Amino acid sequence: MSDADATLAEPDHPEVRAFWDVARMHAKLNAAPSYFGPTPLESVPPPAWSYGADPAEAEAFVTAALADEEGTTTAPLADHAGVLPEEGVLSILCDGEGRPRALVEVTAVEVVDGEVRESFRVVYQGA
Repeated sequence: MSDADATLAEPDHPEVRAFWDVARMHAKLNAAPSYFGPTPLESVPPPAWSYGADPAEAEAFVTAALADEEGTTTAPLADHAGVLPEEGVLSILCDGEGRPRALVEVTAVEVVDGEVRESFRVVYQGA
C-alpha cells in the first residue's frame, strides 16, 4: 500500500467523539483525572483517518493493523506539505466506512528517497 491515500474524518463526528471518550481512558492520558480534571490533551479528539485508495483497501489496512497491533504508512514527501508526523502523536484509525477502530501512536518516522514512512502502534482497539 505504498501509494495509498490517507483520508481524514471529521474529529467532531459523534462516532469519533464517542470512541475518543472511551479510548482516552484506556490510553491513560491523565494519571489522576478526579484530582486534576481533564487535560487539554484528552479534551480534544486527535485527528481521525483511514488509509487506502478505496473503502476495501482501507478495511484491509485496519484489519491488518488490529491483528498485528502495529502498522506502517508510506506517502510521498510532497503530500505532507512540509509538516512531518512526530513520534508520540496520537490519532484515530478508521475502517473503510469511516468508523473509528483504533487509537494509534506514531512510533517512528523516516524519510527515504522522497517517501515518508510512518510507523505506529495500536494503543487501544475499539469494539
